[in-house]
Amino acid sequence: MTIHEVAERTGLTPDTLRWYEKIGLLAPVRKTGGKRNYSEREVRWIGYIKCMRRAALPVDAILEYIRIYRKNAPDSKAKRRAILVEQYELLKKDLEERQQALEYLRLKIDWFDGRVADLEAALKNVASDTLLSGDPELADESHARASGIAPAIRHPNEKR
Repeated sequence: MTIHEVAERTGLTPDTLRWYEKIGLLAPVRKTGGKRNYSEREVRWIGYIKCMRRAALPVDAILEYIRIYRKNAPDSKAKRRAILVEQYELLKKDLEERQQALEYLRLKIDWFDGRVADLEAALKNVASDTLLSGDPELADESHARASGIAPAIRHPNEKR
């Protein structure tokens, strides 16, 4: 297959395919009449590389994986697995950090939408109620109601 046929089939550009070959992600592709001639094996490797890139593996990790694969040493599987486990853990940590960032952004958006501002106003009222009443249990009840934590907190001695 020509580089253009492979590009169309894989969704990559010819420049990307040349770059993959240049940096060693793909073994040098044999040339016929000065043009690259890709085999099904190379197309499968390209599919694998795309899959690993979609899984957010950096190019360096994929290069190391492929280098180990090509050596075909007795411990090759264990080393390749170790690369994947390491990348999995890094991606998992990154995902957790991004989840925290998403939650923070959601809070900020809510604040701009006035939802948090309403809660803050209610809590300010609670603080002034506490100062006026001097009763911490009343303050807890007001705070819980204002924040939506509990619709009605009752004093332990109060009848239900």
